Amino acid sequence: MIMIKSVKDIRDHKFSGIEKRHGIYKWWFCDDCIHKLLTPLYPDVDYTTLKGMTGQHMIINNKGYTLLYVGIAAGRNGIRGRFKWHIAQNHSKSTISKGYLSTLRRTLMGLLMNRSTDTFYTFGEKRLNDFMDENCYLEWDYYNNVNKQGLEVIESMIINSGYYPLNIQGNNQTSNQLKDKLKVLRKI
Repeated sequence: MIMIKSVKDIRDHKFSGIEKRHGIYKWWFCDDCIHKLLTPLYPDVDYTTLKGMTGQHMIINNKGYTLLYVGIAAGRNGIRGRFKWHIAQNHSKSTISKGYLSTLRRTLMGLLMNRSTDTFYTFGEKRLNDFMDENCYLEWDYYNNVNKQGLEVIESMIINSGYYPLNIQGNNQTSNQLKDKLKVLRKI
């Protein structure tokens, strides 16, 4: 059964109702923030392709949302653990400097921060959390009896049947230039 909730609702309810089961999750971003979020990737984001993707657009509470990122959760803590990592990870100096910060969090910070005034240390956990709370919904589905390799195959099929500019690994639908820009933006 597919579930969908706002990041704010998930955070406010302390991840209740989200199970420690394997699954696939998707990040939906409010259309109002898409241009600002993806501007650092210009001109390598194909907005025409993104807008034309059926299945990557949804109306939630009378607002348009676009699906930009797909991931898997296959560890002991499953979807619940992955959501905690992406949504509520602490930005301690050691977490950032040792590279333990969630790749999605690094990606979003790299896209949102002003490189002339911000760093990964100064951008701030609160600013990123506020952005997620205001602009993001998470969709997920549990997969019983599917191991990590099986989830990776399903994830790859989803990614390569759409246009997911925030996914790098296994993504054949975006240009190498876009992937290279994302790698640079993610660097601490």
